[in-house]
Amino acid sequence: MRAIDYLHDSGFSAKVVGNRLFVSPSSKLTQEQRRYIKLHRLELMAEIAANDSEARRSHWTVVATGYSSFTMIGEPMTYAEALAEAQGRWPNAKVE
Repeated sequence: MRAIDYLHDSGFSAKVVGNRLFVSPSSKLTQEQRRYIKLHRLELMAEIAANDSEARRSHWTVVATGYSSFTMIGEPMTYAEALAEAQGRWPNAKVE
């Protein structure tokens, strides 16, 4: 059984926003379920990401004024997340 199936079978839904995992309704979580989520957090996040139909990559080419194009490497992220990350460091940057 996948980790996300355990949550769904227990009546919970989960989503990932940035690097955070949100399970709802959180007010109904038992201590045992909270421990399970804590132990399986990365697995849950990976399963959710794999099922959301958005492409994620660990590396993006960044083009920023005043710099040669370079590769930004990190956790797998969507195009929108990569663009926000790059523009947070280099205003007006573009990612490819």
